[in-house]
Amino acid sequence: MKILRNLTMAIALFAFSSGIDAQTMNDIPAYRQKGYAGSVSFTDQYIVWLGLDTSHGYMFNEHHYLGAGVGFFLAPIDEEPPMLVHGFLEYKSYWFKRRSTPTAGVRAGFGRPVTNLGAWDFKAPFLGEPYIGWDWGTRNGNGLSLTVGASVFIANRNTQVMPKLSFGISF
Repeated sequence: MKILRNLTMAIALFAFSSGIDAQTMNDIPAYRQKGYAGSVSFTDQYIVWLGLDTSHGYMFNEHHYLGAGVGFFLAPIDEEPPMLVHGFLEYKSYWFKRRSTPTAGVRAGFGRPVTNLGAWDFKAPFLGEPYIGWDWGTRNGNGLSLTVGASVFIANRNTQVMPKLSFGISF
């Protein structure tokens, strides 16, 4: 767990070293301009399942993003940690025409276990993930995001809901 704490601190220091420009808080940052947009996020589910997600797609305007992505998460609790990979489509809405704004979005896709998941052993679960959060634009045109949501897995007539916290960098 000490490694996880150090990794989280390093990501936070890197992200905040780019700085947030308080004098131009109403300017739309480059990552929210019309065209290509992408993000990479560090995720935590149930404080045990750690993962990385990346999403790439298109910003239609400063408010609407549509993309697709992949990710994985694992629980480092065993010699051979349980791991799941997933692919998804994503829609994200930025509420205000400002550098700092609340956001809401949803992801939908399918997962695939890489190793034995124990009691949660699914073959190919459907994954739905609604979330809300906040995005901050940085001086260099990138963005930082913090979101909270729930990963909902549906497989074999079973449903598993896991709360999820994500910290990401958008470009």
